[in-house]
Amino acid sequence: MNKTLTITAEEVKKWHLNMPDEMLDAVSSRFKLLSEPMRLRILRVLCEQEHTVQEIVNKVNASQANISKHLALMYESGIVSRRKEGLKCYYRIVDESVIYACYLSSKGVVENLQAQLRWVKDAQSTLSS
Repeated sequence: MNKTLTITAEEVKKWHLNMPDEMLDAVSSRFKLLSEPMRLRILRVLCEQEHTVQEIVNKVNASQANISKHLALMYESGIVSRRKEGLKCYYRIVDESVIYACYLSSKGVVENLQAQLRWVKDAQSTLSS
């Protein structure tokens, strides 16, 4: 993933104002899919490269049944693709927008935590003076 992505405030506003309800439903479904921490762990592994189910199982330390269930949902939603080679099934990310969404969301979480930490430090400083 060596892409540079630039999003302008005008693009975001245009998207927001022109989004039909059906698209909001689809976006909501995507966020629901990404709301499961195990799926985020799987995506983190797949960001490196294509992996077999067993490799993913080993990297995230979960059962094969659990990983397979999540991969099936991610496959059905178009986030990952799969290919079979002999008895092995390989998965890879095909919709990189989910990686950008995860990055932007985690960046926002970090920024909010930093702001809260600054507030706590300011409060401590005020109370100790």
